[in-house]
Amino acid sequence: MPMHIRILLMLSAGLTGVPGLTVAQEPPKTEKPPPPPPPPAKPKVDFSKFKFLEGCWRTQTDKDTYVEENWTAPSENLLLATTRYLLKDRATGYEFTRIQWMDSVVVFAAASDGKPEEVYPLKTLANEYVEFENPTKKGFPTRIIYRMASDGALIPRNEGEGPSIEVRFQRVKCPGSDKDR
Repeated sequence: MPMHIRILLMLSAGLTGVPGLTVAQEPPKTEKPPPPPPPPAKPKVDFSKFKFLEGCWRTQTDKDTYVEENWTAPSENLLLATTRYLLKDRATGYEFTRIQWMDSVVVFAAASDGKPEEVYPLKTLANEYVEFENPTKKGFPTRIIYRMASDGALIPRNEGEGPSIEVRFQRVKCPGSDKDR
């Protein structure tokens, strides 16, 4: 029997005690991977009730100052908005806002001018009215309210310690669109 065949037979017979010699072994069989986690639960809040916010809104706060707020259509669990503060058509500030179902609660979360996000849990949602409140928040505002006026204006209001701030937005043509919504 040729030498190379004898070496192969010895190796295949399990002679692994030779220093420096290793024999490849099959990896151990693994069990089936665990099933994927279930999808997140559907919100208990009907996000279609936020539809009154959808669209593009603008208000003039003085001769040369405007505020624009643009809201997406609500999905099953999320709305997004951008706000710009304008002085003579130059942006002087901005805000990114979301209304989102998170961990069994709906929150209003806003971050202005690159600052950390402030979060307000949903307190009340009714026909064309929503109120968010964070009573543990230090500083103004602790409560944010949006309501639709009978003339179609959107009225956001910030409340807390000190005077409240309320503006009256009118629906406008959305930037880059031929429609008002």
